[in-house]
Amino acid sequence: MKQKYDPESARIKRGYLDHMFLEEKYKYKTNNSFLDFEFESNGHKGVIKKVGRFTEIAVNVYNFGFGDLDEESGEINDTIVSNNGDADKVLITIASIILDFTSANSGAAVIIQGTTPSRTRRYQMGINKYWPLISAAFEVFGLKGEKWELFQPGENYEALIGHRK
Repeated sequence: MKQKYDPESARIKRGYLDHMFLEEKYKYKTNNSFLDFEFESNGHKGVIKKVGRFTEIAVNVYNFGFGDLDEESGEINDTIVSNNGDADKVLITIASIILDFTSANSGAAVIIQGTTPSRTRRYQMGINKYWPLISAAFEVFGLKGEKWELFQPGENYEALIGHRK
């Protein structure tokens, strides 16, 4: 049985990673299931509503989908290129969401794969930037062909999966 998410408890659990998030990030909110997260990107193109969604695809394995909220359909548009000038702030926000999610869902593995190779590469660049901190808390694997291998900074992968150590 999953326990109810407590933001203060999650903050304490992730303690030493908090300084990675001293960089500016967006405030976000989640729903009661703790599977959907929303925040607003505020850049030179204005305010764009962003959504991150964790979808369980196997027991305690979640795909993380991310993109702009299509206000008409309520769906995530993960192919649009916003170019709002705040990509680093958005990536730090995504990382914070994943950190909170894995604090609340002990043992959960999270898969990330961009809709294009360049989007997946953008996630990898964010991981590379903070690798010493991330590797202390997460075990991360990258997909090459049909084989998962331990993540190596600087390598290109088709998808990424990680879980808390």
